[in-house]
Amino acid sequence: MLSKLEELVAITSSMSILYAEDDLSLRENTVGVLSDLFAKIDVASDGLEAWALFQNHQTAYDIIITDLNMPHMNGMELIKQVQAINPLQAIVIISAHNETEYFLESIRNSVVGYILKPIDFEQLIDSLYKTASIVKDRKENVKLKTNLQRLVNEKTYELTQSYEKMHDFLTVDTITQLQNATMLYHFLDNFPKNYELTVMLYNIDDFSLITQHYGYQFGDEILSKVAQFLQYNISKEVKLFKYNSDEFVIVFDPKVINPEFIAIQIQAFFRETPIGEFDNNSIYVTLSCGIATSKEPPSLLPFARSALREAHARALPNQFSIYDGEDDFIKKAKNETAWIQKFRVALEEDRVVPFFQPIIDNKTRKIAKYECLARVEDEGEFISPIYFLEAARRSGLMSNLTRSMVNKCFKIFSGNEIEFSLNIANEDLLNDSFIDFITMKQKHYNINSSHVILEILEDIIINNTNPIPIQNLHKLKKLGYKLALDDFGSDRSNFNRLKTIGVDILKIDGQFIHGIDTNEKNQHIVKTITSMAKMMDIEVVAEFIETKAEFETVLKLGIDYSQGYYFNKPAGVLL
Repeated sequence: MLSKLEELVAITSSMSILYAEDDLSLRENTVGVLSDLFAKIDVASDGLEAWALFQNHQTAYDIIITDLNMPHMNGMELIKQVQAINPLQAIVIISAHNETEYFLESIRNSVVGYILKPIDFEQLIDSLYKTASIVKDRKENVKLKTNLQRLVNEKTYELTQSYEKMHDFLTVDTITQLQNATMLYHFLDNFPKNYELTVMLYNIDDFSLITQHYGYQFGDEILSKVAQFLQYNISKEVKLFKYNSDEFVIVFDPKVINPEFIAIQIQAFFRETPIGEFDNNSIYVTLSCGIATSKEPPSLLPFARSALREAHARALPNQFSIYDGEDDFIKKAKNETAWIQKFRVALEEDRVVPFFQPIIDNKTRKIAKYECLARVEDEGEFISPIYFLEAARRSGLMSNLTRSMVNKCFKIFSGNEIEFSLNIANEDLLNDSFIDFITMKQKHYNINSSHVILEILEDIIINNTNPIPIQNLHKLKKLGYKLALDDFGSDRSNFNRLKTIGVDILKIDGQFIHGIDTNEKNQHIVKTITSMAKMMDIEVVAEFIETKAEFETVLKLGIDYSQGYYFNKPAGVLL
């Protein structure tokens, strides 16, 4: 076991001191002892000399040892001057027994050690040991704080970089570097009403055939080039956004620029200008366009979409169509009226039936759960929701559809321990009676709520206009139900609210999965989404997997589950 002197040497061997003493004999004797203990000693014969040394080396001294009664500047004056610069400076005083007043004042000035004259070796060692230990602890604390601050700074920088990357991912299209759909929605949502605005929705003609023939990488090059060409053909007053997979949106004031003039100019430019080369052959693309002008910003995209459909209906490339509210409204109203009536009858006749598509555990390659999908039985055929879902929504029958599916699926899964998911809509969450209904059916069929996954779309969690859907989602979570966010990435993807809402599962939109084995950019996007989800303890499902290559790619990206035609199409029975 080390003696106190050995312990002191271990502590002080790397320290430096300033020693002030006017008594030459005492100074020389004490310096002889201190030289064996400390790495460096600076010696002063009075307080003024000590003060000059300290001023020149303010951070050099671990300990200052000073006599109290000295000429020119006494020890207390020196202490006050030093502590005015460095309040934490460790100071030991040397004093005679009769200097009581100095002792009291030194206590008030936070002196940490005392040595009485005549100096006793044991007392000197004891006082230096206590003082050096304090200095050592302070240094270690400073080092710990410095290291902690360094770690905090590093993590802050990493988080800042991650945030910036995620912000760019959520607001900027990675291929074209244009602002994406999120920013388009933000622009339209914040645009003042009763101010006329024009939207031109452009779609690359037969883009899927182009990517199939030339490959997805060349397809990405085309998207980037189309963005450049569109930017070239518009003025600075016009805003350009990358919308969906092969769609672009132009927004501007129609009083400044004539929409038809822009459409004709862009048509002519793409007709005459090659977009790129493949195998030394010039490649041309054409764009179809839907144009809508309105004083109601929320209606612009739907109107432009209707006009684009009309342009596509001509079955010719390089077409544009201007939205005609009256004609489109009549056509749309007829179509919706027919489906509303057909769907209402299907509900009344109990012809809404559940189909089931397996969701595969990527680790075990076995069925882990099922998604329940609604179909309408019509003369022996099973109609997809793409035909009746909007009619159900517009006719106020979405909740009826959901309740029919809940009742039938709970009955089918009663007594089973396997998980299954059901789609619920904003309309279901606007009414507290839905929670009462699903709770009643759960008890009736003896369903474990933790086995039920409720799939929602992003518009529910990013809609700030009505808090009731979010409140009811929290109630469902408390009841034990799991939440899955469907089609992530297709809309205004928002990571910020996923954890707040309590999302358990994130389903990546199929546009990122299709052809992912050859599309490196989509691989990066999916990997980013997956990494962020895992950081938030959210499971990830890849939807619409159609090929073995796509499945093997999502496995490499660390995705938990897979779903798609590669495994099984939706069927009317459980596999």
